[in-house]
Amino acid sequence: MLWNTPVVLILLRHGRTPANAARLLQGRIDQDLDEIGIEQAAAAVEYISGTCEVDAVIASPLKRAQQTAEAFSTFGSGQPVMI
Repeated sequence: MLWNTPVVLILLRHGRTPANAARLLQGRIDQDLDEIGIEQAAAAVEYISGTCEVDAVIASPLKRAQQTAEAFSTFGSGQPVMI
């Protein structure tokens, strides 16, 4: 029965960017993840995918958020990313 199914909401911050590494606030500046950020996203996906079933991934339109969310499609559950 649908109503007895537990729902888990996981909030995940994007991986590291060059601005994060330089300890700068980036706001809406659209930056890619750096190498460490890509590794962080992959590690988060591996952990989350091993802990629970992911039904949906939703991210902001910023590159760093998209790249982190897309790790679920590339490395994890194969779930579509909604932006």
